Amino acid sequence: MNQLCSFINLTSAELASWVQAGGTIAAIIGAAGIAIWQSRRQHEASLALMRAEHSLERTELARTLLALSTNCARAIEFVAKQFPDRDAVHRIADQETHFDFNELRIIETALIGIPLHSLPHTLVSLTMILSSTVRQFREKVESALRFHRQMDSAAFEDFFSVLSQMRRSLEQTCKEIVTEVERSDSEV
Repeated sequence: MNQLCSFINLTSAELASWVQAGGTIAAIIGAAGIAIWQSRRQHEASLALMRAEHSLERTELARTLLALSTNCARAIEFVAKQFPDRDAVHRIADQETHFDFNELRIIETALIGIPLHSLPHTLVSLTMILSSTVRQFREKVESALRFHRQMDSAAFEDFFSVLSQMRRSLEQTCKEIVTEVERSDSEV
């Protein structure tokens, strides 16, 4: 040890001080490295949790869309059955028969409230189609009720034909939503 001290021209106390200083620096660097490593691990864990929450949120939103589309199809079916013929349109328009028109508006509002940017991309177009179909259905019914006295038999035939087409379109869209939601659920 004395030879080492004389080689670097330090006393043993000075050499001990330098070794202690080096150890302290190494300990500080080691502590900083551990802190950085722990911070990165915590950040990665937070990102994984955030991704999992985002995935769950998208899945829940997809399931909500599925429930809404199913209820929508049922409601449209129910409304369409209230218009079996011209006389039924006249009775509803003249308020001789109760018709809950507000239900169509509630469904439409619920569909409009779905945040498309939060849905899985495969459901965005289907949601837009569903919303558009419901809106057009509501507008068609509203128009028939408003102008029922001016409608001739051809206009009534067109009305009933369009309602039937919209119901079929809605059923097809609902089936596609079911397929996409099931696919989305299987990916989770």
